[in-house]
Amino acid sequence: MVRNGSTRGNERATELGDGEESMVNNGAMHAEGSRRETGTARRIGGLLVVDPDPRTHRACDDLFARQFLVTHAASGHAALEQIERAAPVVVVTELALPDQDGLALVRRLRREHPTMVLVVLTGEPTARAAAQAHRLGVDDFILKDGDSAAYLRHSVRHALERHAHQAEVERLLIELTELNEAFLTNMVELERDNQLLQERLEPLADAGGAVSMLVVDDEVAIVAVLETLLRSQGYVVDGANSGAEARALLAARRFDIVLTDKNLGDASGVDLIREIHATSPETRVLLMTGFATVESAVDAMHFGAVGYLRKPFEDLMVVVNRVDEVVQQMQADRDRARYVHAFQTRNADFLARYRLLKTKLMTLQRPTR
Repeated sequence: MVRNGSTRGNERATELGDGEESMVNNGAMHAEGSRRETGTARRIGGLLVVDPDPRTHRACDDLFARQFLVTHAASGHAALEQIERAAPVVVVTELALPDQDGLALVRRLRREHPTMVLVVLTGEPTARAAAQAHRLGVDDFILKDGDSAAYLRHSVRHALERHAHQAEVERLLIELTELNEAFLTNMVELERDNQLLQERLEPLADAGGAVSMLVVDDEVAIVAVLETLLRSQGYVVDGANSGAEARALLAARRFDIVLTDKNLGDASGVDLIREIHATSPETRVLLMTGFATVESAVDAMHFGAVGYLRKPFEDLMVVVNRVDEVVQQMQADRDRARYVHAFQTRNADFLARYRLLKTKLMTLQRPTR
């Protein structure tokens, strides 16, 4: 979620000056509160600040020195050298680095350190950067301004909680896998069926017909082009040129994927996404827009979309490739669901332990507010 302190909290009585300088001053202001919260708490690991601006480093020292061993790097190369020696728990990075794009650093760190907390703290945001950062898996995207320090501390704390939560989910999944293996060992007669079960799962299109899609845009030409393009890939496609027409189609049948423009003339594409997510959460939605802002780049994902496409499309294969990615993920999710369903019915005695683990997983995976 993109955080912008200037649009949140109480209205400020006076206009703040330079954003980064204000962040530093605010960080100092919150430092004492941070000390009171942490007291003599033991440091839980390292926090690396990657930013050429020393003011950001001073602010992060004030915010986190009691909780983390805070280190600094002024460039992407220096950051990677430090991480190679000792990987921190948290990395806070600017996008505008002197030797590389901060997104390239994020991409590499997320690939090589999937459990690391990654927070972008930048003074030069763009819609594309915000959307790409979220697709790369950053834990938060924060804009530098007068309230950034408060949001940064809050963001890091909650990211650590999410990562701990995910680690517990993964531990339970490992335990579930081990339980599965023990079951297969004790039930030799079912081993063959379990090994072949995944192979027998039908492809998505064979199990429920061809993948159905709805394209929503107030420009008739765009709907026509995308209908033709996606049908050529084997998809069943319907089109709508208004929010009202889209809602009528969605009420009449279920769609696997919806591509909707942000501005529909009679409706907001973001509102449509919210409605789809509420009434048909299994439907995957991609937002299309030619009016890119930092907010619209992430609002789609906040309200339940799985991606963001910017118009005009320089290459239509970008649309095809993104849709194919969504379909592949749907296939994987449905395969896993069918596997679990079939496995649950195999042996009632074994399910006594399985259900206990499943209950724990459902509790952990329940969204928090």
